[in-house]
Amino acid sequence: MTNLPRVEMAAVNQCSGNSRGFFQPRVAGGEWANGAMGNARWTGVRLKDVLGQAGVKAGAVAVRFDGMDEPLLPDAPDFMKSLDIDHARDGEVMIAYAMNGEQLPLLNGFPLRLIVPGWYSTYWVKMLNDIEVLDGPDENYWMKTAYTIPDTPHASIKPGETGVKMVPINRMVPRSFITNIKSGDTVPVGATTRVRGIALGGDAGVGRVGFSGDGGKTWQDAELGKDEGTYSFRQWQAEFAPPSKGNYALMVRCTNSKGVAQPDQPNWNPAGFMRNVIETTSVIAA
Repeated sequence: MTNLPRVEMAAVNQCSGNSRGFFQPRVAGGEWANGAMGNARWTGVRLKDVLGQAGVKAGAVAVRFDGMDEPLLPDAPDFMKSLDIDHARDGEVMIAYAMNGEQLPLLNGFPLRLIVPGWYSTYWVKMLNDIEVLDGPDENYWMKTAYTIPDTPHASIKPGETGVKMVPINRMVPRSFITNIKSGDTVPVGATTRVRGIALGGDAGVGRVGFSGDGGKTWQDAELGKDEGTYSFRQWQAEFAPPSKGNYALMVRCTNSKGVAQPDQPNWNPAGFMRNVIETTSVIAA
């Protein structure tokens, strides 16, 4: 905290299985809705600086991280995650000791937490107390077997499909949500309703957010709020004025700064990972 440069970054921390409860056919695991994520401003030091001060020998391939938590069962594998050496030294991965300007809370990983912006939170090791530089690929259970996804577009396969190459889950994908209106709400016909929400670009910044009041037939660009950084939530708002009484499907779609947009069809994999289909909120104009 005193001998290395201090850095700050706003970044979304999202569970790999966020929204798993919406997968059809249903998959095993915590049946999350859309709430298994959060956004905070993290303060700490660059992992790159820590590795530089420690000294990394030629031939380094990966960096593995372990926390103070222990397995609940005696034969269960210790939870460890790793990053490729180039990723670990990219200057963005950080070791945080503060969150939103205050000491890192216990439930958020006190005293130190790894922050891997743009990647799912399985890599954000809490209560960090061990960093190991490896001269070969990490073969531990939590990299080789658990938290893996199909090596296919959007990590998607057909239910029951086998023989698919699996790789460790990694980068997040863009998402967006309506936050001030929920399905089933009534909005006034012939008047303007301001629709608000949040978006994230995944492993890139939010490029634009599209809003549709007619189930995706037409789209308008939403107004974007303050840019808090590449990996942060970004607020958006748009106006919706239903011309007549009836049911309407409000939709929101984020396209990140790399040009990657949310899909209109959901993905599927047996772990229930990486859902980011365009969200629909059904409302009644009356």
